[in-house]
Amino acid sequence: MYTSPSGVNKLLLLEKLNPNYVSSTSIPEEYQSLLIPAAGHCYREDAEADILSQHIDFGPFSLWTHDIWAKKDFVLCPSIPEHMWCLHGLYEDSLHFEDPAAPSYLLEEKEFNLFNLPKGLHRIPITEGKKVLSFHINIEQDVLKDMVEEFPSLEILANRTPAEAGAINTYPYHSNLVCDFLVEKILSCQYEPKRAYPFLFRACIDLLRNIAAQETLASQPLMSESVLNADKIHRLANYLREHPFIKHTLVQLGYIFKASGKQLAFEFKQHFALSIHEFMHMCRMMHIYDVMQKANTPTEKIAAISEYPNVTNMLIQLKDYYACMRSTTYQ
Repeated sequence: MYTSPSGVNKLLLLEKLNPNYVSSTSIPEEYQSLLIPAAGHCYREDAEADILSQHIDFGPFSLWTHDIWAKKDFVLCPSIPEHMWCLHGLYEDSLHFEDPAAPSYLLEEKEFNLFNLPKGLHRIPITEGKKVLSFHINIEQDVLKDMVEEFPSLEILANRTPAEAGAINTYPYHSNLVCDFLVEKILSCQYEPKRAYPFLFRACIDLLRNIAAQETLASQPLMSESVLNADKIHRLANYLREHPFIKHTLVQLGYIFKASGKQLAFEFKQHFALSIHEFMHMCRMMHIYDVMQKANTPTEKIAAISEYPNVTNMLIQLKDYYACMRSTTYQ
Protein backbone atom coordinates (compact mmCIF):
# COMPACT_ATOMS: atom_id res chain seq x y z
CA MET A 1 0.00 0.00 0.00
CA TYR A 2 1.31 3.46 -0.91
CA THR A 3 1.77 5.90 1.98
CA SER A 4 2.13 9.60 1.29
CA PRO A 5 4.94 11.40 3.09
CA SER A 6 3.75 14.21 5.32
CA GLY A 7 4.80 17.77 4.64
CA VAL A 8 3.77 21.23 3.50
CA ASN A 9 1.31 21.56 0.61
CA LYS A 10 2.89 23.51 -2.23
CA LEU A 11 0.80 24.85 -5.14
CA LEU A 12 2.02 24.41 -8.74
CA LEU A 13 -0.08 25.79 -11.59
CA LEU A 14 0.05 23.41 -14.55
CA GLU A 15 -1.29 26.21 -16.71
CA LYS A 16 -1.33 29.95 -16.13
CA LEU A 17 -3.81 32.10 -18.00
CA ASN A 18 -1.83 35.23 -17.13
CA PRO A 19 1.68 34.09 -16.22
CA ASN A 20 3.86 36.41 -14.17
CA TYR A 21 7.45 35.75 -15.23
CA VAL A 22 10.60 36.67 -13.35
CA SER A 23 13.79 38.07 -14.83
CA SER A 24 16.36 35.42 -15.68
CA THR A 25 18.89 37.43 -13.66
CA SER A 26 16.92 36.68 -10.48
CA ILE A 27 17.39 32.93 -10.91
CA PRO A 28 20.39 31.45 -9.02
CA GLU A 29 23.59 30.97 -10.97
CA GLU A 30 23.58 27.19 -10.49
CA TYR A 31 20.35 26.98 -12.53
CA GLN A 32 21.28 29.41 -15.31
CA SER A 33 22.45 26.61 -17.62
CA LEU A 34 18.91 25.15 -17.56
CA LEU A 35 17.24 28.28 -18.91
CA ILE A 36 15.62 28.28 -22.33
CA PRO A 37 16.05 31.89 -23.57
CA ALA A 38 12.81 31.81 -25.57
CA ALA A 39 10.73 30.73 -22.55
CA GLY A 40 9.13 32.71 -19.76
CA HIS A 41 10.61 31.80 -16.38
CA CYS A 42 9.01 31.27 -12.97
CA TYR A 43 11.13 30.51 -9.93
CA ARG A 44 10.48 29.94 -6.24
CA GLU A 45 12.66 28.74 -3.41
CA ASP A 46 11.86 28.10 0.24
CA ALA A 47 12.71 25.67 3.03
CA GLU A 48 11.02 22.73 1.27
CA ALA A 49 12.02 23.05 -2.38
CA ASP A 50 13.46 24.96 -5.31
CA ILE A 51 11.15 24.98 -8.35
CA LEU A 52 12.11 26.36 -11.75
CA SER A 53 9.28 26.47 -14.29
CA GLN A 54 9.62 27.46 -17.94
CA HIS A 55 6.74 28.21 -20.29
CA ILE A 56 6.13 28.91 -23.98
CA ASP A 57 2.65 29.65 -25.32
CA PHE A 58 2.54 28.52 -28.96
CA GLY A 59 -1.10 29.43 -29.53
CA PRO A 60 -2.72 26.04 -30.15
CA PHE A 61 -0.87 24.53 -27.20
CA SER A 62 1.58 25.47 -24.47
CA LEU A 63 4.82 23.90 -23.34
CA TRP A 64 5.87 23.72 -19.69
CA THR A 65 8.91 22.31 -17.91
CA HIS A 66 9.32 22.12 -14.15
CA ASP A 67 12.66 21.33 -12.49
CA ILE A 68 11.97 20.43 -8.86
CA TRP A 69 14.57 19.94 -6.11
CA ALA A 70 13.07 18.70 -2.83
CA LYS A 71 14.92 19.80 0.34
CA LYS A 72 12.29 18.29 2.67
CA ASP A 73 9.21 16.11 2.34
CA PHE A 74 6.32 18.09 0.87
CA VAL A 75 3.14 17.58 -1.13
CA LEU A 76 3.11 19.20 -4.56
CA CYS A 77 -0.40 20.33 -5.46
CA PRO A 78 -0.74 20.77 -9.24
CA SER A 79 -3.65 23.06 -10.03
CA ILE A 80 -5.57 22.97 -13.32
CA PRO A 81 -7.43 26.27 -13.94
CA GLU A 82 -9.70 24.77 -16.62
CA HIS A 83 -10.30 21.41 -18.28
CA MET A 84 -7.48 20.38 -20.61
CA TRP A 85 -5.57 17.49 -22.08
CA CYS A 86 -1.94 17.19 -21.11
CA LEU A 87 0.84 15.09 -22.62
CA HIS A 88 3.12 14.60 -19.63
CA GLY A 89 6.59 13.11 -19.39
CA LEU A 90 8.77 12.64 -16.34
CA TYR A 91 12.55 12.45 -16.11
CA GLU A 92 15.16 11.71 -13.43
CA ASP A 93 12.78 9.97 -10.99
CA SER A 94 9.22 8.67 -10.52
CA LEU A 95 6.26 10.22 -8.69
CA HIS A 96 2.86 9.13 -7.41
CA PHE A 97 -0.08 11.19 -8.68
CA GLU A 98 -3.13 11.39 -6.39
CA ASP A 99 -6.58 12.62 -7.48
CA PRO A 100 -9.70 12.38 -5.30
CA ALA A 101 -11.84 12.17 -8.46
CA ALA A 102 -9.82 9.44 -10.18
CA PRO A 103 -7.62 6.43 -9.40
CA SER A 104 -4.10 7.24 -8.18
CA TYR A 105 -1.40 6.91 -10.82
CA LEU A 106 2.31 6.10 -10.76
CA LEU A 107 4.24 8.51 -12.97
CA GLU A 108 7.26 6.48 -14.00
CA GLU A 109 10.56 7.98 -15.08
CA LYS A 110 10.97 8.19 -18.88
CA GLU A 111 7.32 7.49 -19.63
CA PHE A 112 4.67 9.69 -21.23
CA ASN A 113 0.96 9.77 -20.53
CA LEU A 114 -1.85 11.68 -22.20
CA PHE A 115 -4.06 12.93 -19.38
CA ASN A 116 -7.64 14.15 -19.39
CA LEU A 117 -7.47 16.70 -16.57
CA PRO A 118 -10.58 18.41 -15.20
CA LYS A 119 -10.36 21.72 -13.40
CA GLY A 120 -9.18 21.17 -9.86
CA LEU A 121 -6.38 20.42 -7.45
CA HIS A 122 -4.27 17.25 -7.36
CA ARG A 123 -1.63 15.84 -5.01
CA ILE A 124 1.87 14.50 -5.63
CA PRO A 125 3.90 13.62 -2.51
CA ILE A 126 7.62 14.30 -2.98
CA THR A 127 10.26 13.07 -0.57
CA GLU A 128 13.35 14.89 0.64
CA GLY A 129 16.31 14.70 -1.75
CA LYS A 130 14.23 13.88 -4.82
CA LYS A 131 14.98 15.70 -8.09
CA VAL A 132 12.53 15.49 -11.00
CA LEU A 133 11.95 17.15 -14.35
CA SER A 134 8.30 17.39 -15.35
CA PHE A 135 7.70 18.08 -19.04
CA HIS A 136 4.22 18.66 -20.43
CA ILE A 137 2.33 19.96 -23.45
CA ASN A 138 -1.14 21.33 -22.64
CA ILE A 139 -3.75 21.24 -25.37
CA GLU A 140 -7.52 21.14 -25.77
CA GLN A 141 -9.04 18.17 -27.57
CA ASP A 142 -10.84 20.39 -30.10
CA VAL A 143 -7.56 22.11 -30.95
CA LEU A 144 -5.88 18.74 -31.40
CA LYS A 145 -8.67 17.76 -33.79
CA ASP A 146 -8.15 20.97 -35.76
CA MET A 147 -4.45 20.17 -36.12
CA VAL A 148 -5.19 16.82 -37.76
CA GLU A 149 -5.67 18.55 -41.13
CA GLU A 150 -2.04 19.65 -41.08
CA PHE A 151 -0.67 16.65 -39.15
CA PRO A 152 -2.90 13.65 -40.03
CA SER A 153 -1.07 11.18 -37.81
CA LEU A 154 -2.42 13.00 -34.73
CA GLU A 155 -5.94 11.76 -35.51
CA ILE A 156 -5.59 8.63 -33.37
CA LEU A 157 -4.98 10.81 -30.30
CA ALA A 158 -7.53 13.50 -31.19
CA ASN A 159 -10.34 10.95 -31.53
CA ARG A 160 -9.83 9.33 -28.14
CA THR A 161 -12.96 9.43 -25.96
CA PRO A 162 -11.90 9.31 -22.31
CA ALA A 163 -14.53 7.86 -20.00
CA GLU A 164 -13.19 9.61 -16.93
CA ALA A 165 -10.46 11.85 -15.58
CA GLY A 166 -6.93 10.47 -15.66
CA ALA A 167 -4.74 8.79 -18.26
CA ILE A 168 -6.40 8.47 -21.67
CA ASN A 169 -3.88 5.88 -22.84
CA THR A 170 -4.32 2.26 -21.80
CA TYR A 171 -0.60 1.83 -21.20
CA PRO A 172 2.11 4.48 -20.76
CA TYR A 173 4.08 5.57 -23.81
CA HIS A 174 7.84 5.11 -23.85
CA SER A 175 10.25 7.99 -23.91
CA ASN A 176 12.19 6.21 -26.62
CA LEU A 177 15.37 7.46 -28.26
CA VAL A 178 13.42 9.74 -30.61
CA CYS A 179 11.42 11.27 -27.73
CA ASP A 180 14.60 11.74 -25.70
CA PHE A 181 16.25 13.39 -28.72
CA LEU A 182 13.36 15.84 -29.15
CA VAL A 183 13.14 16.69 -25.46
CA GLU A 184 16.91 17.20 -25.37
CA LYS A 185 16.67 19.59 -28.36
CA ILE A 186 13.89 21.55 -26.65
CA LEU A 187 15.69 21.83 -23.31
CA SER A 188 19.01 22.83 -24.90
CA CYS A 189 17.61 25.35 -27.41
CA GLN A 190 19.58 28.60 -27.07
CA TYR A 191 18.17 30.51 -30.05
CA GLU A 192 16.68 33.93 -29.46
CA PRO A 193 12.84 33.85 -29.37
CA LYS A 194 12.06 34.69 -33.00
CA ARG A 195 14.40 31.91 -34.20
CA ALA A 196 13.51 29.50 -31.41
CA TYR A 197 9.73 29.41 -31.77
CA PRO A 198 9.50 27.61 -35.15
CA PHE A 199 12.20 25.14 -34.05
CA LEU A 200 10.56 24.40 -30.69
CA PHE A 201 7.05 24.29 -32.13
CA ARG A 202 8.10 21.66 -34.66
CA ALA A 203 9.92 19.63 -31.99
CA CYS A 204 6.72 19.57 -29.91
CA ILE A 205 4.70 18.49 -32.95
CA ASP A 206 7.18 15.72 -33.69
CA LEU A 207 6.93 14.57 -30.07
CA LEU A 208 3.12 14.45 -30.32
CA ARG A 209 3.44 12.59 -33.64
CA ASN A 210 5.74 9.99 -32.08
CA ILE A 211 3.30 9.43 -29.23
CA ALA A 212 0.51 9.06 -31.81
CA ALA A 213 2.64 6.53 -33.71
CA GLN A 214 3.21 4.57 -30.49
CA GLU A 215 -0.55 4.48 -30.00
CA THR A 216 -1.01 3.22 -33.57
CA LEU A 217 1.60 0.49 -33.07
CA ALA A 218 0.44 -0.47 -29.56
CA SER A 219 -1.15 -3.72 -30.71
CA GLN A 220 1.97 -4.79 -32.63
CA PRO A 221 4.20 -7.03 -30.48
CA LEU A 222 7.92 -6.31 -30.27
CA MET A 223 9.45 -9.16 -32.23
CA SER A 224 12.19 -11.26 -30.63
CA GLU A 225 14.65 -10.30 -33.39
CA SER A 226 14.01 -6.62 -32.63
CA VAL A 227 14.79 -7.24 -28.97
CA LEU A 228 17.98 -9.14 -29.76
CA ASN A 229 19.13 -6.41 -32.15
CA ALA A 230 18.26 -3.50 -29.85
CA ASP A 231 21.90 -2.48 -29.39
CA LYS A 232 22.48 -2.41 -33.15
CA ILE A 233 19.34 -0.34 -33.76
CA HIS A 234 20.38 2.19 -31.10
CA ARG A 235 23.83 2.42 -32.68
CA LEU A 236 22.14 3.03 -36.02
CA ALA A 237 20.03 5.86 -34.58
CA ASN A 238 23.06 7.46 -32.95
CA TYR A 239 24.98 7.16 -36.22
CA LEU A 240 22.20 8.97 -38.08
CA ARG A 241 22.15 11.71 -35.44
CA GLU A 242 25.89 12.21 -35.86
CA HIS A 243 25.72 12.25 -39.69
CA PRO A 244 22.58 14.30 -40.44
CA PHE A 245 24.00 15.72 -43.67
CA ILE A 246 24.28 12.33 -45.41
CA LYS A 247 21.29 10.93 -47.34
CA HIS A 248 21.82 7.24 -46.77
CA THR A 249 19.88 4.55 -48.58
CA LEU A 250 18.71 1.42 -46.77
CA VAL A 251 21.20 -0.58 -48.82
CA GLN A 252 24.07 1.63 -47.62
CA LEU A 253 22.93 1.38 -44.00
CA GLY A 254 22.59 -2.38 -44.32
CA TYR A 255 26.19 -2.57 -45.54
CA ILE A 256 27.45 -0.39 -42.68
CA PHE A 257 25.59 -2.34 -39.99
CA LYS A 258 25.92 -5.78 -41.59
CA ALA A 259 22.20 -6.44 -41.89
CA SER A 260 19.55 -6.21 -44.57
CA GLY A 261 18.16 -2.71 -45.07
CA LYS A 262 14.62 -4.10 -44.89
CA GLN A 263 15.34 -5.69 -41.49
CA LEU A 264 16.90 -2.48 -40.15
CA ALA A 265 13.88 -0.47 -41.31
CA PHE A 266 11.40 -2.83 -39.64
CA GLU A 267 13.27 -3.02 -36.34
CA PHE A 268 13.97 0.73 -36.25
CA LYS A 269 10.25 1.49 -36.44
CA GLN A 270 9.48 -1.18 -33.84
CA HIS A 271 11.83 0.47 -31.37
CA PHE A 272 11.23 4.15 -32.12
CA ALA A 273 7.77 4.39 -33.79
CA LEU A 274 9.39 6.30 -36.66
CA SER A 275 10.79 5.20 -39.98
CA ILE A 276 14.50 5.52 -40.75
CA HIS A 277 13.77 7.99 -43.55
CA GLU A 278 11.57 10.14 -41.28
CA PHE A 279 14.28 10.20 -38.64
CA MET A 280 16.97 11.09 -41.18
CA HIS A 281 14.80 13.93 -42.50
CA MET A 282 14.17 15.23 -38.98
CA CYS A 283 17.88 15.22 -38.15
CA ARG A 284 18.75 16.86 -41.48
CA MET A 285 16.20 19.65 -41.01
CA MET A 286 17.45 20.34 -37.47
CA HIS A 287 21.06 20.36 -38.66
CA ILE A 288 20.40 22.78 -41.52
CA TYR A 289 18.28 25.05 -39.31
CA ASP A 290 21.05 25.11 -36.70
CA VAL A 291 23.82 25.85 -39.19
CA MET A 292 21.81 28.66 -40.75
CA GLN A 293 21.15 30.31 -37.36
CA LYS A 294 24.62 30.48 -35.94
CA ALA A 295 27.08 30.39 -38.83
CA ASN A 296 27.96 32.60 -41.77
CA THR A 297 28.23 29.58 -44.03
CA PRO A 298 26.86 30.36 -47.53
CA THR A 299 23.58 28.59 -48.26
CA GLU A 300 25.13 27.09 -51.38
CA LYS A 301 27.72 25.32 -49.25
CA ILE A 302 25.10 24.13 -46.75
CA ALA A 303 23.03 22.68 -49.61
CA ALA A 304 26.09 20.97 -51.08
CA ILE A 305 27.25 19.30 -47.86
CA SER A 306 23.64 18.27 -47.10
CA GLU A 307 23.42 16.59 -50.51
CA TYR A 308 20.70 18.79 -52.01
CA PRO A 309 20.72 19.43 -55.78
CA ASN A 310 20.42 23.18 -55.20
CA VAL A 311 19.67 25.85 -52.59
CA THR A 312 16.06 26.29 -53.70
CA ASN A 313 15.25 22.63 -53.09
CA MET A 314 16.82 22.76 -49.62
CA LEU A 315 15.01 25.97 -48.60
CA ILE A 316 11.64 24.67 -49.81
CA GLN A 317 12.00 21.58 -47.63
CA LEU A 318 13.18 23.63 -44.67
CA LYS A 319 10.32 26.12 -44.99
CA ASP A 320 7.80 23.30 -45.31
CA TYR A 321 9.16 21.55 -42.21
CA TYR A 322 9.15 24.68 -40.03
CA ALA A 323 6.04 26.35 -41.48
CA CYS A 324 4.20 26.26 -38.12
CA MET A 325 0.92 27.41 -39.65
CA ARG A 326 -1.06 26.54 -36.53
CA SER A 327 0.88 28.76 -34.13
CA THR A 328 -0.52 32.24 -33.57
CA THR A 329 2.80 33.15 -31.98
CA TYR A 330 4.35 33.56 -35.41
CA GLN A 331 1.63 35.58 -37.10
